[in-house]
Amino acid sequence: LLVVDEAHCISAWGHDFRPEYLRLGAVAETIGRPPILALTATASPVVRDEIIERLGMESPEVIVTGFDRPNLHLEVQRFSDRNAKRAAFLEQIEEAGAPGIVYVARRRTAEELAAELWERGVSSVFYHGAMTRKERDEAQRAFMNDEFDVVVATTAFGMGIDKQNIRFVWHFDIPDSIDSLYQEIGRAGRDGQPARAVLFYASQDLGVRRFFAASGALDAAELECVAEVVRAGSRSMTRREIRDATGLSRSKLAAALAQLEGGGFLAISPEGVTSPAGDSIDPEVAAAEAARVAEAHARIEGSRVEMVRTYAETADCRRELVLNYFGEPFEGPCGNCDNCARGSSVADRPNLPFDLNARVVHEQWGEGSVVRYEGEKIFVLFDDMGYKSLSLDVIDDRHVIRFIGAAPTASCPSDPPTATPPTRAAA
Repeated sequence: LLVVDEAHCISAWGHDFRPEYLRLGAVAETIGRPPILALTATASPVVRDEIIERLGMESPEVIVTGFDRPNLHLEVQRFSDRNAKRAAFLEQIEEAGAPGIVYVARRRTAEELAAELWERGVSSVFYHGAMTRKERDEAQRAFMNDEFDVVVATTAFGMGIDKQNIRFVWHFDIPDSIDSLYQEIGRAGRDGQPARAVLFYASQDLGVRRFFAASGALDAAELECVAEVVRAGSRSMTRREIRDATGLSRSKLAAALAQLEGGGFLAISPEGVTSPAGDSIDPEVAAAEAARVAEAHARIEGSRVEMVRTYAETADCRRELVLNYFGEPFEGPCGNCDNCARGSSVADRPNLPFDLNARVVHEQWGEGSVVRYEGEKIFVLFDDMGYKSLSLDVIDDRHVIRFIGAAPTASCPSDPPTATPPTRAAA
């Protein structure tokens, strides 16, 4: 049995930060293709699909439990500029009710906010990836033992954290996706008691996330360069030899090798030695296909930023938006988010053209799944284009979207087990 825990990292980190995640499918082949179990607490349908594809899982049993955390109060505070946001954040956190986590986008921001909290009498510690392992371990240990009220951290903090009494998770900066948002706020209120999940939102913050989503993508020329070097080598090559020949950075080379291996052009041994998978595959064709996959991923990443913007700016039930995003039917008002508290949520939407999660096809963007409705808009997750919103009037008048199939089903723990469980894969 090969178990991949925190499997959403294949999609969230595999394309840039940790390309080795993309190689887990090849690892499975190397060790004889045992049954695979992939586990994660937070994965939207597009992430679940990529986990299955990257691990090479065949007809997997997909088990999806409920995503709802009804004890979490969801809230967004909007500000016209960052200075007003910072002032409100510092004023409110003194009364927030420790312990809590504050997430930020930059390492420098983590250090600055932690220092400002100390000046206000709030015991705090910062945490980010540039710290030494010893410094990170000590900061985490102290927070877990209630030696600090607040940890101000980048996304480097939190994997595997199971502290039962966290009373709030606040986002000082908008996260890169609803996936990340929900993964992070899920660390609050694990004792079942009320907890607050607040996003402090200024629209200018979106620029950083859009930049990150668009950066780091490999182009076809870089991929072809790597493919040509490997093909031209008279023997198998180490990663250092390929890096010396191409001039690519470590991270870009790792991503290129993972993409080309996934496309069947390269074979990488468990020791990291690379060789062509065969003589019949043209490097230019292989690079073009790998670049197409990378570009599609970049489009989806950019659209996920736009979906978290929708979460920040909606006047509708925030819990409904989140749960629908993860493919779980839910109709607000939920009674435990700021929009429901102020009465702005829509309780009934008659005459919807498609069910949630229904498969549809667009004349230009191809196939996708219906994610949610909001006002006069429909949101669809397209397989190759990511999340798009369309006017319901346009759908009615021009018929640009048509129904092609019912929503795919996934079992949950209450379902009876299948008579013959899959022997090759499970998700």
